Amino acid sequence: MVQIRWEGFGGDLAVLQAQMDCLLEAAAGRSVILMDSAGRMITLAGDAPQFDLTTFVSLMAADFCATRELARILGEDAFHTVYHQGEQFSLYLTQVTEGTILAAVFDRETTLGLVRYAVRRALPSLAHTVREGCERSAPRGAALEDGFGREALRRVDSIFGETS
Repeated sequence: MVQIRWEGFGGDLAVLQAQMDCLLEAAAGRSVILMDSAGRMITLAGDAPQFDLTTFVSLMAADFCATRELARILGEDAFHTVYHQGEQFSLYLTQVTEGTILAAVFDRETTLGLVRYAVRRALPSLAHTVREGCERSAPRGAALEDGFGREALRRVDSIFGETS
């Protein structure tokens, strides 16, 4: 199943989806989901869950971000992966780029080792595609002239009756 929902992505969505499909096949998983750190799904490869996907993605992103804070408390820069093992399904989360997270959902038919291996192999090219697409979609505004910041502050101050 293909579900790309990334407005403003300036990259090649077909390349991104092909990378996700290859990762799914290599990991022998049920689905792989690419999301942003705010909990919005970017794309999915594989089986769509039979439950509220929006809530699921939001919870996964929150889980990953909470784990980042736990790492900070322990004096680590970050924990780069999170793993949850269940009776029927397991979940493997990892950071792709600063603002994107990959989740692999897999069942008892595959192993954590295979999923980790497939994800590690796919991450460099997946991260490159995401970064390239984000760079292309970044707004290209005109550069501000020298003194703009000072003048803006002066005008804001004048609105509130303060002098600088």
